[in-house]
Amino acid sequence: MSAPQLENRLPDEGINASDEHPLKEFSWVVGAGLLVFAVILALTTWLAGWGAPKIPFKYEALLAQRVGLGALNPTHADQHQALQALADRLTAKMDLPPGMTIKVSFNPSSTVNAYATIGGHVVVYAGLLEKLPSEAALATLLAHEIGHVKHRHVAASMGRGMGIALVLSLLSADVGGQVAQSVFGASSQLALMNYSRDHENQADEEALHATVALYGHGAGYMELFEVLQNEERKSPEVMRSVGVFRSHPLTQDRLEHARTLAQRNSWSLQGGSPALAVVLKRLPKMPNAPK
Repeated sequence: MSAPQLENRLPDEGINASDEHPLKEFSWVVGAGLLVFAVILALTTWLAGWGAPKIPFKYEALLAQRVGLGALNPTHADQHQALQALADRLTAKMDLPPGMTIKVSFNPSSTVNAYATIGGHVVVYAGLLEKLPSEAALATLLAHEIGHVKHRHVAASMGRGMGIALVLSLLSADVGGQVAQSVFGASSQLALMNYSRDHENQADEEALHATVALYGHGAGYMELFEVLQNEERKSPEVMRSVGVFRSHPLTQDRLEHARTLAQRNSWSLQGGSPALAVVLKRLPKMPNAPK
């Protein structure tokens, strides 16, 4: 029997050809890839915002420590101590969750601002302190920022990068800290949180409750928001860019909400408290303070 003859035949023409234009196929591939990326990004953002507030506060405090928050300038030791002492009196009235601590520091800048950031750190600027008429007004300001910390608004609003860092800190403190350092270094500070209307209302109610519990009246609440309202009238665009005003409710609405809440609970919105200059041992004038 003779061996079979093998033939090396060329493939049929057009076997790998497609009726679709190659650019159309490429567009489909790119579009599908972008869609998958967008879905992953949206899911990551949602998980960070949803999961961060549910993580035990101790991990947030550890993350804050790793990015270097909480260092106090000894030049302003009196101001730090006075602010912290008042915050401690307030937290005793605010029923914070176990293990949650508040650390308040003074910033000598003339900026009219105050904010809470990760790990229970609250910063108050000299520019705002110098405009407050009383200890009760300052107490309201501190209680408002502490309210954001208490209800984990900071964790919920800290942005995707820091939210992911907080989630990763559950797995590894070093990995979470490295991500946080990168995010924190990219942004000058985590001072400007985008709180929702509900967040602001909840923090306002905490502030009014705390000041009434501490002083027996809510006059400080009205004083604080009257000061902020005056500043808003002077420079509305600038004021809405700082931490105190990065919220949806207008100042007048917040004052009306306080009156409604006070009436419902039979709280007085009139009363007195020590002058702020006495409380803070007279803040030094700093005309050349950085903006």
